[in-house]
Amino acid sequence: MPDYNVVIVGGGPAGLTAGLHLARAGHPALILERDMFGGNLQHTARIEDYSAYPDGITGAQLAANMIEAATSAGVTLEQADVSGLELFSRSRWVACSDGRGFSCQVVILAGGTRYQRLGLPNEDRLRGRGVIDCTPCDGGFFVGEKVAVYGASRYAVMDATYLANLGASIILLDPAADPEGIPNVEVRRGMQLVAILGEERVEGIVCSDTTTRQQETLPVRGVAIRTGSVPNTDEFSETVDCDALGYIATDADLSTSAAFVLACGDIRAEGGQGVAAAVEDGARAAARAAELCQISNTAAR
Repeated sequence: MPDYNVVIVGGGPAGLTAGLHLARAGHPALILERDMFGGNLQHTARIEDYSAYPDGITGAQLAANMIEAATSAGVTLEQADVSGLELFSRSRWVACSDGRGFSCQVVILAGGTRYQRLGLPNEDRLRGRGVIDCTPCDGGFFVGEKVAVYGASRYAVMDATYLANLGASIILLDPAADPEGIPNVEVRRGMQLVAILGEERVEGIVCSDTTTRQQETLPVRGVAIRTGSVPNTDEFSETVDCDALGYIATDADLSTSAAFVLACGDIRAEGGQGVAAAVEDGARAAARAAELCQISNTAAR
């Protein structure tokens, strides 16, 4: 007997929704999450485009609501860094970096995405010491401080606005010259971030004009890099087919190239963006996983 009917890798809105639907249908489900349950919801100040909350809701509160619903339904949540999958004829094995592992009938990959990194020397070393990963989590440390936000993505604009509203002094370095003016935010167009300065914490940055190549040093206490997202598929790229950007390829029923392995949410190539799309994907993945569990049970008889 496997440990669980379904193991879900990733505890964001897609994974939590899948677990909730499976538990309500009577299928023992385990959700494994490397970081914070709720996923990128925990990095989002406010959700305004999810019809379940027409007046809006903070990302942290929505994450808490989803976690509570899943656990109340009977879903098991475990903090674990999944290191890979092993596929057998009658079961699947989800291996973790701490030596643990869990057997199941069906795996759902719902690991979502992470902010793209630039690969600058101090980017990882000063993470949490001025390099901002989670803006709502860390924003309070920068009230009255000067902070640089780098990127032209919607995440850059959202984070710059959020930090400015908290009382930080914000410089938005925009390499593509896309954003319009943002209240209380200084927008520097055509600028590229080339270095992060500091020993124990961020003390400044170096940026370069994309036209003249002239460099400028800016004294800042924090920097948020928001140039885009990449999928959390490093551990699965040899198990399931991915596109050129690393997103998992799926069929119409969310099946991957590996039997009894599904993918849902923005980790998959065809996935939509936003909470509503993730919730819809999670519900669809749960329905398909329940069908596969029945198929697996029939084959085992």
